[in-house]
Amino acid sequence: MTAALALPAPVTTGAARVWSVARIQTVAWPLLIAWPAGILATAFAIPWVIFALVTTDQQYNVTGSVLSLYGFVVAFYLLSMTQMFPFSLRLGSTRAHFMSSIVLIGLVQSFVFAAVLQALSVVEEATDGWGVRMRMFGVLRFLTDSALIQFTGYFATLTLVVGLSVLAGVIHQRWRAMGLLTAGTAIIVAVGLASILLTWTQSWSALWSWFADTPRVVTLVLLPIAIAAVCTAAAWRILHRSAP
Repeated sequence: MTAALALPAPVTTGAARVWSVARIQTVAWPLLIAWPAGILATAFAIPWVIFALVTTDQQYNVTGSVLSLYGFVVAFYLLSMTQMFPFSLRLGSTRAHFMSSIVLIGLVQSFVFAAVLQALSVVEEATDGWGVRMRMFGVLRFLTDSALIQFTGYFATLTLVVGLSVLAGVIHQRWRAMGLLTAGTAIIVAVGLASILLTWTQSWSALWSWFADTPRVVTLVLLPIAIAAVCTAAAWRILHRSAP
């Protein structure tokens, strides 16, 4: 008669655990590759057909369809925080591991998306706006001629959207719909009071002048990254206290 011997569990380092949690969230590769590509292709095709059919005298036919990719980012991280967070905890993950995996995925995804957008921007410029003078991927060219700042600007704004989405997801996880409604109302009130203050002190022109005169690397890169870092820190603080 033989008895089964229990083998010791393999030692898992913190980095390995973070990587494992990240793999759980990225196992559905169509969500990370096929859907963003499909959304971007659709958002490109619709305005291209319109501009091909309608002749204008404008130098550029500008479209904001690239924001559809940012919309996908919002949806992905909201789902990650509301669906994958409780699931990961039940699999034995910790809040620290989960949050670290979210940050890792967000940075990698933002870098890849920014590289794709910048590459498409170069092709767009070389083909005279895809033959119809359309400017969709190169909107940052209106603000700077530096390819490096354009790329890092895309990266920074994508990380900002990631940070805001994660924070929104954590607020929902902690306080549900009431928390999101409260946060949204607080933002509206804060923006409204700031607008009233700027109008009362006649400071709107000074604000626009600051944005116009400040180096683009500050407004397009450093400021979004700083806000993203604050949102991520706030999300971690709330997540640490949230129930699974």
